[in-house]
Amino acid sequence: MSRMSVAVVIPTIPGREAMLERALTSVRAQRRRPDQVVVERDSLRTGADQARNRALDRVTADVVAWLDDDDEMKPNHLMACMRVMEQSRERPDLVYPAPVVRGGQDPTAVSVQGRWVLPWGVRFGPEQETHLRRFGSFIPMTHLVRTDMVRAIGGFRPGREVTTEGLGRRYRGEDEDYLVRLLDTGATFEHLDARTWVWHVHRGNTAGRGLPVPLDI
Repeated sequence: MSRMSVAVVIPTIPGREAMLERALTSVRAQRRRPDQVVVERDSLRTGADQARNRALDRVTADVVAWLDDDDEMKPNHLMACMRVMEQSRERPDLVYPAPVVRGGQDPTAVSVQGRWVLPWGVRFGPEQETHLRRFGSFIPMTHLVRTDMVRAIGGFRPGREVTTEGLGRRYRGEDEDYLVRLLDTGATFEHLDARTWVWHVHRGNTAGRGLPVPLDI
């Protein structure tokens, strides 16, 4: 497969300039330089879904590498993830690597043979897809995805209440909704078992909210 172009996309809001500069410093340190960097400043606080959609409109690259403004890429992040997208036999549409977690406890969990565990090192398969659809996402936004696949689903929508059989009503955030709709269109996901980015976990993070407490981690 020929070399694909990649855009790093960072949505941000006023008041987070120091974190944004830390994120951009990590982008500038990449061993594989991005073909495009898009920073979307949501000055009117219209929400993460709309900010990401505005950024997506400006992307000209084949692949979007999402990065939250409070996180960082390790120097090998783009190189390692793009190698999977370009050279792996599966040629996935979305690649999500493992993080180095700082500042708090990793909020993610996924089902493996009915037992909830941390998702890192767990290959994405039917059981993990069912978990994502039923309980919620364990895939942080720091992942790479084909631009055309995101555009095919119309980008991001606001979070919403959903009904899950046996669980009743729960909130599905815009990130989880986007992942479910990608799966609905036949997108393929692949996990890269390498810690290529830094996840600063703090009270402002939304990953993992709304999920039952994992018991066997």
